[in-house]
Parts: sequence; C-alpha cells; structure tokens
Amino acid sequence: MNHLALLITAALAWGFPLPATAGWDELPASVSGVKSASGPDAPATPSPERALPLICVDPGHPNSFSAGTDMVNGTNEARINWQVSVRLERILKEKGFEVIMTRHSETQSVENKDRGLICNAAVLAVHLHCESTPGSGFALYYPDREGTFEYKDDPDNGFKGPSSQVITDSLVFAQAMERSMKAGLAGSLADLGVKGDSRTLVGESQGALTFSIFSKIPTLTIEMAVLTNKRDAAFIRSEAGQEKMADAIASGILLYRP
Repeated sequence: MNHLALLITAALAWGFPLPATAGWDELPASVSGVKSASGPDAPATPSPERALPLICVDPGHPNSFSAGTDMVNGTNEARINWQVSVRLERILKEKGFEVIMTRHSETQSVENKDRGLICNAAVLAVHLHCESTPGSGFALYYPDREGTFEYKDDPDNGFKGPSSQVITDSLVFAQAMERSMKAGLAGSLADLGVKGDSRTLVGESQGALTFSIFSKIPTLTIEMAVLTNKRDAAFIRSEAGQEKMADAIASGILLYRP
C-alpha cells in the first residue's frame, strides 16, 4: 500500500482530515490539455504546492455478498477487475494523477458501502466489474435516482443518496466515458450504452447501487465485458485487451469535465 493510500485509510478510520487534492478547475495544463497561461511554448507544469486530482479506482468484488471468484471461460470477475484496475492505476499515475484503490490485492474483501466511503476522498470514482449475462460488450451505469440503503443489521440502514448534483455529474461522466470507450475499444467490444443504476438487480431494489448511495462525488460503474461470452472473455483475459481497456477508461477520465 503506498503512502497516500495509507494516509487516506488512516484518515477514514480515525476521522482525521483527508489530504487536499486539486479539483477539476485546478487541473494543470499538462494534464488537461489546456495551454499554459504564460504562452503556447511555455512548459505546462503543476503548481508545487498542490497535488493533482485524486481518482478512486474500485476493483469490484470480493465482498460478503459476492466473492466474484466463480470461474468463467478460464478466469473470474474478481481477478479481471483487479488486473485491469492495476493497469488503470499505473496509466493514471503516468498521466500525473493521484490514485486511491479500494482494495490492495486480488483476494481482499471490501464491503460495497466502504468502497463508496473510501472513494469520497477523491474527485471521481470508477467501479470496475464484468457481466455474466447474455450478450457481448461493455456497459456504463450511473446513479439515475436517489436510493435507500437497505441492510437492517447496518447502523446506516435507511441512509439515502446520492444527491441530485452527484446524479447529474455522474451522467455527464458516463457520457464522456462512453465516447472514450467506444472509440478506444472499436472493433474489440460493442458499446451497450449508458444505463441507470435502477436497471441493475440491486439498483432496482434499493434505487441505486450501494456505493452510489454513499457517493458524494461523480461515480460510474463500468461493466467492462461479458465474461460468459467467449470472445469477450478472451479479450479481457489477454494482457493486450486489459491494457486497451485501462487506456480507454483513463482517456474517459481525462475527457470528463463537470
């Protein structure tokens, strides 16, 4: 676990202030693609007194409700989510972002509520998953309405969220990500579109996915491929496919502006 992740984990556990990171309006020109104010030929360097925006990467599963470890076409969801997340973390850091991961090994279990709370230290959250349903391609899910957390044994039972602003910003984020992934994955995976959390099994019950309910930042669940489809599984199992997926997601993060 790197220093930043340790700091944020400790802050969440003990109630300490979280590390300050830049928002999107403060994004340096070297990352955003906007030219430096000092002229087109001047080097665009971030101000030394602040960090770049912090992105939360959530490799979905395992948790107490679903381990995600059932083997499907030679792999399993927890493994693929982890492998792509590690690649995405590397690419984002190469582009100058700070990154927090919600788990730090392929087998680490983290509850979905905690994933949402961890991600709230960041400015954006991407939750990486894979489908096991009929069809082929990638799909994007955003919170399209307020949900209610429904776990009677949890002290936060009945908690409602996210806010209308998070819902609006999450849709904009999903649309930017779709443009990026459609371009970056053309010829490899079909675009199954942007959908609301309410179209999922949990979202239909609660109104939104659990980590969406607790989210205070734009949040997006990416179903990267359909593992029960042999062609999709072969693509996302391969190192080249995982790198292509991670690069397309990173480009979508760069494309987003609130």
